[in-house]
Amino acid sequence: MNKITSPFPRAARIGATIAAVLFTLVALFQLAVVVGAPLGEYTQGGANKGTLPAQSRIFAGVSSALVLVMAAAILARTERGPLRLAPRRLITVLAWFTTAYAGVGVILNLITPSAVERAVWAPITAVMFAACLVTMLKTRGRATR
Repeated sequence: MNKITSPFPRAARIGATIAAVLFTLVALFQLAVVVGAPLGEYTQGGANKGTLPAQSRIFAGVSSALVLVMAAAILARTERGPLRLAPRRLITVLAWFTTAYAGVGVILNLITPSAVERAVWAPITAVMFAACLVTMLKTRGRATR
């Protein structure tokens, strides 16, 4: 049996993986909205049923790109993913930003007027935030290289 050795605690690696997978799924959802999927009530406050208007779809596209960078940043915190070779300080800043973004996402998804959005996204963002927070706390002191 091959044992993977890593300088990072298992909880940090699992947290980063969970967060990155969820951020990637959010990006895929946003891309579906961009190409016209009728999921408007599940995003941006649920104000638009069906397909989003053009400006909202542009916003979803930008959001999709940003959350993919966040997925890469949280993975890089455990020296994995496409940003793993970036400067550690940059990774730290991006990963903490990602964690804060996920935390704000929980709050926004809890207070949205859309019951559908609350029901779907609040639990997902809560898991994302917890996974990011575990990753960040379990990798403290490893930001310099």
